[in-house]
This record gives sequence, C-alpha cells and structure tokens, in this order.
Amino acid sequence: MALALLILELLSTPTTAVAQEETPSIDVAALLGQPAGSPVEGEELTRRTLEVGSLMRCPVCQGLPISDSPSASAITMLSQVRDLLAEGYTQSQILDYFERSYGEFVLLQPKAKGFNLLVWLAPVLVVALGLYLIRRRLAVASDSSPSHDPDLDEYLQRVRSEVDS
Repeated sequence: MALALLILELLSTPTTAVAQEETPSIDVAALLGQPAGSPVEGEELTRRTLEVGSLMRCPVCQGLPISDSPSASAITMLSQVRDLLAEGYTQSQILDYFERSYGEFVLLQPKAKGFNLLVWLAPVLVVALGLYLIRRRLAVASDSSPSHDPDLDEYLQRVRSEVDS
C-alpha cells in the first residue's frame, strides 16, 4: 500500500521521469463516451485510484493488482486510471475501458456470465456433491445393521450370564 501511495505521488508530480514518458494518446471518449461521473481531485482522487487499481490485474506480475505492483506497465495503467478519474469517468467505465484494451484477464474478479459462471458455481457444486455423498454413505452405514442369527442367541446368553456373575 505504501508503494502504491509513493507511485501515485510520483505520478502526480510532472517533473518525474515516469510522468515524462510518452504514452500514445487514445481517444477515450470514442471508446467509452462522455464521463458519467464528476471529476475527482486531491485525497479522494488518490483513494479512488487505489480502489479501482485494486480491481485490475497487473499484466506483468499477474498475481498482483496494479495498485500493488512495481512494474512499469502497472504504473502506467495506474496513471491512466488516475487521469480517467480526474476527467470524471466512473469505476465501471474505467474497468470497461481496460477490459476492452487488455481483455477480461485484466479483471481480478471474473464476471459471472458465460464460461466464467463455472468459476463461480463449481465450488458450490463440489461442496453439494460432497455433502450428498457423505449423507448417502452414512445412510447406507446405518441401514446395514447386523442381521439376527438364531444360532448366536444361545452363545450370547451364556456370555451375558458369565459377565453378570
């Protein structure tokens, strides 16, 4: 988290080497339309940038959100998130923009639709199947009580009489 705050501080200072990198200009308005929210500034901008950045996967690190990744790609993406929030784009517009640019892989939480629905439903189905199998095994075990053998009755009576005496 401290690394992300340091990166955001560096990004907001125009004299740093990171901020002077040339990035190709993309017409965001053509892709997303006009901003649906209101522009954000100051501490709110930093907080929201980290919040949105925590929802996207770093394309280099793959296990880290861009808000925690030290890679150049993540820093550039976080800078774009900051710029889009400052222009007034909403979280859903920003996530849509990056999903169009990088594919659905960029989202840390897959959307619950299509094939991804399996990711959300598989754990529930596996647990339900496990509970069903356990219940079935317990039912079979309780139904298989020992059968009554009349030849053992005499033996059991002798054992009981010896134990009682």
